[in-house]
Amino acid sequence: MKKIVFTLFIANALGAQSITLLKDINPGANPSTPAEFTKYNGKLYFNANNPNYGTELWATDGTSGGTEIVADINPGTASSLPISLLNYDDKLYFKTLLGVTGLYSYDSTAGATIVSPGMGTASNFLLAEGKIFFRQNSKLAYFYQGSITEIDTPVVVNGQMGAVNGKIITGASASSATNNLQLYVYDGTTVSLLKVINPNSTANPQNFFYSSAYNTLFFTAGSNTSGFELWKTDGTAEGTVQVKNINAGTSSSFPGSFKQVGNKVFFAANNGTNGNELWMTDGTEEGTVLVKDVNPGSNASNPNNLTELNGKLYFLASDGSGEARLWESDGTADGTKLTLELKPGYTNFVLGKMEEYNGALYLSAKLSVSQGQELYKIDLPTLNVENYNKKEIGLYPNPTSGELFFTGFEKGSYELYDLNGSLIKKDGNIVNGKLQLNVPKGNYILVTKTIEGTVNTNKIIVK
Repeated sequence: MKKIVFTLFIANALGAQSITLLKDINPGANPSTPAEFTKYNGKLYFNANNPNYGTELWATDGTSGGTEIVADINPGTASSLPISLLNYDDKLYFKTLLGVTGLYSYDSTAGATIVSPGMGTASNFLLAEGKIFFRQNSKLAYFYQGSITEIDTPVVVNGQMGAVNGKIITGASASSATNNLQLYVYDGTTVSLLKVINPNSTANPQNFFYSSAYNTLFFTAGSNTSGFELWKTDGTAEGTVQVKNINAGTSSSFPGSFKQVGNKVFFAANNGTNGNELWMTDGTEEGTVLVKDVNPGSNASNPNNLTELNGKLYFLASDGSGEARLWESDGTADGTKLTLELKPGYTNFVLGKMEEYNGALYLSAKLSVSQGQELYKIDLPTLNVENYNKKEIGLYPNPTSGELFFTGFEKGSYELYDLNGSLIKKDGNIVNGKLQLNVPKGNYILVTKTIEGTVNTNKIIVK
């Protein structure tokens, strides 16, 4: 058998996907229920419940020791329940629902400071145009340079909001006596009707998502001809159009959970045949397509918590197994695949919000009978294979039908990865300098470790 000398490749940050409990914030079976994840000043901030503090403001640097309460706003065991966390003007802003309620700012020097008390009706917070916009007392309002301004308008602002081309887009109705929400626009001076989407009833525009790739504000709205479907706007009446009637006829697809990764805008929708599944759009009808039917057939996988990490989309979805599972997608059906079983065999789980921070995913989840919903960290190492040096090792044949021989060592262990860094097999054994791989045809990264501890990384081809 002819020996092939193979060039050594080094894998940066090589490792397997894993999930670990970062910290049991509320020890025992009671949940801390971390939520409202927001990145600020090099840390990930959130609210969580602890028996000594109630639900207050916490932060993590990615370590258990660095996961701690940062502000007990309502002192003692009572809660302040901070929500709507926003990284704005070099501070962290949020609204509290309990104790001394209102809009607060936080930084590591001054701590938590109330900016505007009350604000009981304030909701739908949005960072845009250097201001914090929100709905208050059925009007559009904004916070800027330490003060709050309510925009005087005859319409009733009831809906969510988004921003595009210097304009604030929101749902509003002409009278408080009706719930006939249509699409309105604030141009910096006045609030005016942008478009009547449903002349017969409420359009209820919602799920606004701005795509920087297309300079477009996507949203969901209901018309009298298409149900609740995918729309887009550039802030003008003529530029406000339905993208696609995904669920044909007057049935609704209810697009939501939008996330942009590169020039791909992902979302979840129901076309009436495949259930609620993963879709993608470029803002055109023909470019709005089903990515993959994760839960085959009419059953829904309900993709949620769509998150970008390392140029990929990660999301939680149900594939019919009954287990909690993390998926990934590159925008193709083949590239949409299971990444990690969060706890194999465990079906009594609860999954909350998920956020990317410092190269990992952070998830609020219940994955144990003995612990409540707590903060978990998911490590997804990036496998960057590069021709690092020209050290020669003996490995043959390559390409291989599955049988490999090694020179230089007799015994050791190995891990096998695909080229995306997903672990295929862990802790396999090499005996007498020989290895039999029973894997499909394709390209792989083989990491071998001798009994002396020497590690080698090789790219192999299984034919």
